[in-house]
Amino acid sequence: MSNGPPRMKMYSAYPNECEQSKPGIVEEPIDEATVRCRNFQSRLTEKLWHWWAEAGRDGVPNWSSFDVTKHAPLIPNIYVVRALDGCFQFRLYGERAIQIIGQNMTGQVIAPETPGAISEHLHDYFSRVLAGGQAWRCTGRLLYKNREHIRFESVDIPLIRYGAAPDTILGVIDLVS
Repeated sequence: MSNGPPRMKMYSAYPNECEQSKPGIVEEPIDEATVRCRNFQSRLTEKLWHWWAEAGRDGVPNWSSFDVTKHAPLIPNIYVVRALDGCFQFRLYGERAIQIIGQNMTGQVIAPETPGAISEHLHDYFSRVLAGGQAWRCTGRLLYKNREHIRFESVDIPLIRYGAAPDTILGVIDLVS
């Protein structure tokens, strides 16, 4: 006997399958095939992904290959997250990104033990973005308090800044209808 519709697993066992992480948010690794099937809802997220796809033809691009001056329309919507000893630190949040989520996260650190559903989810999500070396797209409604009515699309791309493995995430978030 069923107790309602089946719940989607938080994370799929299939890396190219969309994943419903929280009610209303869909996360998916994106590649050329994904983009052909499901168009971007934001020109900003699309622009960042296209840059990453081109720059990453031979593997995850280096941080230094992203020249922000060539991507001026993205600047207000950008955020940067750096991996530090099993934690993640928000290094930068653009003005529009701050307006969208309703707070400036710059400087905040998310550790595996940081309390709160959003922190736990972000730590897990950022870990997957870096471990997989793939760009990810999120769409849905924000999880932040009093922002649940806001629909967004974001793209997160792994970059190599220090060492040989991805350790930095460059993201863009935008409002969608």
